[in-house]
Amino acid sequence: MTSDDSTARQLLRQAETIAALRREVEQLSMEATDALADILGRLADLEGSSGAEPSTTTSWCWRYAGAKARERLHGALSDWVDWIRHRYPLARRIPDCWSKHPEVVEELTALWLAWQAAYVEADAPLTAGAEWHDRWLPGVLFRLEHGAMALDCRQHHQERPAAMYAVGGAASAHLVAQIRDSTAQQPRQRPVGPSAEASPTAPR
Repeated sequence: MTSDDSTARQLLRQAETIAALRREVEQLSMEATDALADILGRLADLEGSSGAEPSTTTSWCWRYAGAKARERLHGALSDWVDWIRHRYPLARRIPDCWSKHPEVVEELTALWLAWQAAYVEADAPLTAGAEWHDRWLPGVLFRLEHGAMALDCRQHHQERPAAMYAVGGAASAHLVAQIRDSTAQQPRQRPVGPSAEASPTAPR
């Protein structure tokens, strides 16, 4: 065996060790996120029982969210998306199948966080709501209708080819599977007809 062979084997063992450590770190991160989500849920229950307003979701990172955190995050995001599709004429621009598209889930999560920063945070500037309408909302809607992330689901859900998610490697495939698993058992939102699109409703 040559010195080059020995070096190659050492590098391979090191790569395997690093990969194993990375998997352990990701698992620990998911477990920690689950624990945090459980604590936040208990705090929200205590606040609710005392008549206080429910706390906002802080565990918002899909990549590191464990099963419990994904469930809570998906529920909170779905509630907000359902509200915004009724408040604004967006029932077609944000289709009913949005939760089946992981990249759209990420877009709407970011939009939701920006909305919270504008409307929920106590120290938000008075112009934050106008900025959200002028910058963040149009940006997301544009990306959902143009370019690589454009959707074609106005009539019915159109599944993207799996190969479209392969560019990012195993990590991206894992993220796609996480989001799809978290939404697979969720009930579909009720469709919103043209009349609902034309007439915004009051906030919930």
